Amino acid sequence: MLEIFSANPWLVAVAEVALVPLVGIVCISVNVCRRKIRLAQFDFELKRDMLQRGLSAEEIRTVIEAGRPAVPDHDPRACRDHRRETQSGTHK
Repeated sequence: MLEIFSANPWLVAVAEVALVPLVGIVCISVNVCRRKIRLAQFDFELKRDMLQRGLSAEEIRTVIEAGRPAVPDHDPRACRDHRRETQSGTHK
């Protein structure tokens, strides 16, 4: 194996160029998965703690929703109308 690299030194550069992005992608993917797992654990522990304190499901929902940004209702017609307005230049 080492004979191939000593006979063709350009293969070392090619291997590094291919290996560095691959290692980066794997590291990023692992960290994204770990973050999602950690957030799910925090969410679970918060809900379990609130249940142990005797909060109702409605109270738990209110607390959870208070900590998250509001997500607008998705209306496909509104999206289509907005797209039409921005394309025609009549956006208000």
